[in-house]
Amino acid sequence: MAQKTYRIGDVANLMGLSRDTLRYYEKRGILSSKKEENGYRYYTEEDIYRLFSILYQRKMDIGLDDLEQIWSQDLSVSSLSQIMKNRMEEEKMAIRRHQQTMARLNLTSEDCENIKNHMDQVILKNSPRSHIIVPHAGFSESLALWFQYAQKYPGLDMMYIFDEYNWDPEKEDLGITYKNSQLVLHADLAEYVDYDLSPESHPIMQPSLCMTRIRISQQRIPTAEDLLPMLQWAKEQELMVSRQFYCTFMLQGLSEGCQSCYIQLYVPVF
Repeated sequence: MAQKTYRIGDVANLMGLSRDTLRYYEKRGILSSKKEENGYRYYTEEDIYRLFSILYQRKMDIGLDDLEQIWSQDLSVSSLSQIMKNRMEEEKMAIRRHQQTMARLNLTSEDCENIKNHMDQVILKNSPRSHIIVPHAGFSESLALWFQYAQKYPGLDMMYIFDEYNWDPEKEDLGITYKNSQLVLHADLAEYVDYDLSPESHPIMQPSLCMTRIRISQQRIPTAEDLLPMLQWAKEQELMVSRQFYCTFMLQGLSEGCQSCYIQLYVPVF
């Protein structure tokens, strides 16, 4: 039975491809065509069937190098199977990175909502249940460690730095003094992190009831102005408060032309 033939323009329109793409496939040895006596390029139905397979394989993101391997030699099911396995592993990694990106977006979106809804308010809530990644670090050291962990372990860039401070009611400006820093990861983000988070290696910091307040500041270090309204509110509510409190920074950017960040304070209550 005589096969119908197709010119390059017909194939381009049929497949939704450009002529340049078809020519490039031919140049790479993936596709073939014949020339008529008048010099026009044409494809047989057999070539069209082959192009169907090529386009399907391209939809699986099979690279041109692999396509050359598939179409430039006798069909090897073993070779094709290995290419499929390699692609599946690549796709799994891409899905994993996509999930981590979605987790980052969700985390930042939640921070934005908390800032919009609770800026400068004193509210009572539990501290986040978190894995302690680094239990003890100095003020500057904690930043360096954050970068080291974040670069080495995908997903750990979602850690927060929790700075611990003491305050003293007998001292002017509350005598706020820095004590220690921790790197923590919220427990509900553990599934998005490529890192060993077993309870044995990284214990979980359980939630505790705290007063919290979000402030905008040009520095990471909290001041008496940030803390005093919280202490006054606790007094009005007849709550006992810890002499230790925690501060973490959420978002950073420009505010009125100055580099600023949103900080969140946590003061445990009893």
